[in-house]
Amino acid sequence: IVRGLNNFAVSQWTASIPFPYGDGDALEFLKLTREAEADLLRLAITLEDRLIGVISIEQDEIGYWLAQPHWGKGYGREAARAMVDSHFGTPDGQSLAANYGIGNTASRRILLGLGFAETGPGREYSKANNAEVDVMQLELSREAWAQAKGRRR
Repeated sequence: IVRGLNNFAVSQWTASIPFPYGDGDALEFLKLTREAEADLLRLAITLEDRLIGVISIEQDEIGYWLAQPHWGKGYGREAARAMVDSHFGTPDGQSLAANYGIGNTASRRILLGLGFAETGPGREYSKANNAEVDVMQLELSREAWAQAKGRRR
């Protein structure tokens, strides 16, 4: 976790991940994950039994990070697709929200490819940046997911 997140190129695009990121931060993350509420699904993204990222859905909002050496290889898209399909594979999954930091073209591509629609700009506090940052907010309805899934086949 520390190896992947103690990199500003990764953490700058997140809201809740501080920079620098150390062992204490990782232990706190693991503690919070163990004590998570029922409305949280958080999964490790692994490659050959090594952690390369994390993806979660909490309160109908998807978020993820991927260690920089693994960018551009399709792992983020694959994990996001599986997570979204799992969410809408349940009767309770009606919509999902997401956002990406303005300038994060990779996350934008992933989310739009899944059928998310941009709903407008917003601001969000980023621990790594220690400031409010510009984000684009997105939403994905069950209907839009079904249409996008049909185009992927």
